[in-house]
Amino acid sequence: MKNYRIGIFGLGTVASGLIKILKKEKINYQNRFNVNFELSQVVVHDLQKKRAPEFDGLNISDDPAKIIEDPAIDIVIELIGGKTVAKNIIEESLQTGKHVITANKDLIASEGRKLSRLAKEKHVGLFYEAAVAGGIPILRSLSNSLASDEIEQINGIVNGTSNFILSQMRQNKISYAAALKTAQEKGFAEADPSNDVDGIDAAYKLQILADFTFGKQINQRDIQMGGIRTITQADLQDVTDLGYEIKLLASATVISNKLELSVAPTLVPKGHPLASVQNENNAVFVNGRYSGGLMFYGPGAGEFPTANSVAADLIELTKKIDQPESFNTNFSSDLTLAKPKDRIASRYIVFNVANRPGVMHKLSAFFLMSDINFRNIRQYDPVGDNTRVVIITYPASDAQLNPVKTTIRKARGVEIIHEFKLLIEPKEVTNA
Repeated sequence: MKNYRIGIFGLGTVASGLIKILKKEKINYQNRFNVNFELSQVVVHDLQKKRAPEFDGLNISDDPAKIIEDPAIDIVIELIGGKTVAKNIIEESLQTGKHVITANKDLIASEGRKLSRLAKEKHVGLFYEAAVAGGIPILRSLSNSLASDEIEQINGIVNGTSNFILSQMRQNKISYAAALKTAQEKGFAEADPSNDVDGIDAAYKLQILADFTFGKQINQRDIQMGGIRTITQADLQDVTDLGYEIKLLASATVISNKLELSVAPTLVPKGHPLASVQNENNAVFVNGRYSGGLMFYGPGAGEFPTANSVAADLIELTKKIDQPESFNTNFSSDLTLAKPKDRIASRYIVFNVANRPGVMHKLSAFFLMSDINFRNIRQYDPVGDNTRVVIITYPASDAQLNPVKTTIRKARGVEIIHEFKLLIEPKEVTNA
């Protein structure tokens, strides 16, 4: 029986779930994997915070040295989040020869490669399955089951808060503000929900997926980003009538050796598996050259789903303890980032148009100048002096669309309210 002593930083939702799992599954892990995990130390920021009675027997301190400088502790689990303090903890732990497991998406997105190199240098493991999509084992699936495939595209609903809000809006026919309030009351959204509803959280996860899957280290500025704040019931009714659902998708697509990255509201056909993902659940849909389309689905957050991903990393680490390695695949590709001419999609565009003769003709002419055709157009009854117009285009590039948007901004009587893309698969872009 191999014994491992563990130190955990943090005692929040995920850490609490992990401790419960380790206690409940202790004998099971001994029987199945021939390992015994001993929780030696927990380090927290606030010692005075009231804890549940079930944690009374833990060794709890506010001194990081109790873990980092203890030579008997083999594995460090970082679950405090943030960048600065967490980075120091992970770096110091790796430097002292300790294996590290983390769920820190913010840090791994920006420092994953650097930390992976340090882990390799020190011959210790660095694992972070729980940093992407909570309980869904997407990174492990990509590194193992799909390692032989050539991944062409990843589309993910990887933020449970935004998906919950959109689901509530559609199911209960309520406003964004009302759905956000419900999410906050249920604990799915923070008091300041910006990271979730503006796509920042999903972008961190997309950074990790892009590096892990395509060997491309990116910054958030490389990602086209949009959030869900402007989505209305009118939009939801439009897309429902047209046969779609709106989802905040994190997307990475490779076309002709170019990588396109976006986090934005996207129209997903109702027949697509991602369209059925509701409330706080997450899903990642992977298009492989040989495996075709595969979907990984499950809870994206919460005490036990995320904690179980951490526990899975623990088990995986013990299997490779003699030849530890970073969970990062540590490869680089020759992919280049897509430019406006390479970013091709059909668009759902909502306009506010003056209700007077000739304006619709002018609007059509703007698109004709860039050789963009309409797949669908809807004009609603006027409200006052204006009317709502919805256009879905055939596939077109950003290079085609940008001049149209510039012209419209200068024109009188036509205003773009918002623009969303339609989910498009690699073969559709190639044939566009």
